[in-house]
Amino acid sequence: MSDDTPDTTDGDDPRSGDPDGDASDSDAPADRTFERELATARALLEDADDLTALHVGVVRGDRVDTTTARRSEGEQAGLETLALLASHLRTVANEAGVDVETVAGDAASLANEVEEFPTDPTAVRDDDGDGDRDGDDAE
Repeated sequence: MSDDTPDTTDGDDPRSGDPDGDASDSDAPADRTFERELATARALLEDADDLTALHVGVVRGDRVDTTTARRSEGEQAGLETLALLASHLRTVANEAGVDVETVAGDAASLANEVEEFPTDPTAVRDDDGDGDRDGDDAE
C-alpha cells in the first residue's frame, strides 16, 4: 500500500465521513461509490490547462448549485454545451436503466415546469407557476 493511500482494512476510512467506521453495511457500498466518483471528479478538474468546458452541479438537500465555464465561443461553445448535456443524459439513463429519449423528455418537461432550481433557501417559491405567489390558479 502506498504512503498516500489510507489503510482502510480496519473499516475506519477517513475519507468516508464516518470516522468511527460504524456506518451501516447497507450504506457502505453507496458511500464508497460516491467517494470514488467524487475523487474522479476532482481528478478531472485538477489539470485545468487542457479543459475547454465544464459543467458542475452539486445537490445538498433541496438546494442545487451549478457552475459552467467555457473557453470557446460561438458555435464551438454551443457544441460543447450540448456535448456536456448529452453526456449527463446518457449517464442518468444508464443509471436509471431507461433509454436516453425518456430521460431527455423528462428533463425537458421538468425544465419547462421549473423556472429556476432552488438555490436560495430563503427565497419565496411560486408554487402554482402563474407568477403571483398566491397559490391559486387565477391568471
